[in-house]
Amino acid sequence: MDRKLREDIMAEVQKATTAVLLKLEERWLTADELCKQFQMFTKDWLEEYGDILPRKKVRIKCTISGKKRGTRWAYPQHEIAENIRNGVYDDLKLLR
Repeated sequence: MDRKLREDIMAEVQKATTAVLLKLEERWLTADELCKQFQMFTKDWLEEYGDILPRKKVRIKCTISGKKRGTRWAYPQHEIAENIRNGVYDDLKLLR
């Protein structure tokens, strides 16, 4: 195995290991926590463009009463940090 191939394999293993660790240790933030952690995002910005960021909300519907409930949005800290590092949000274009 030549040196270049070994370096390529090591880089791929490192990338895969980092991805797994990020998912296992993901921390979910509220909008307030997100704005404190990543100060380029404001509450106003999240209200207008929050759907651009990865986020999750839990929704439930009671089968007896038919009532629907949901949680607040939660944002994955490590995934957003990685996206910022990789420039994913640098030059977004809106199609609205």
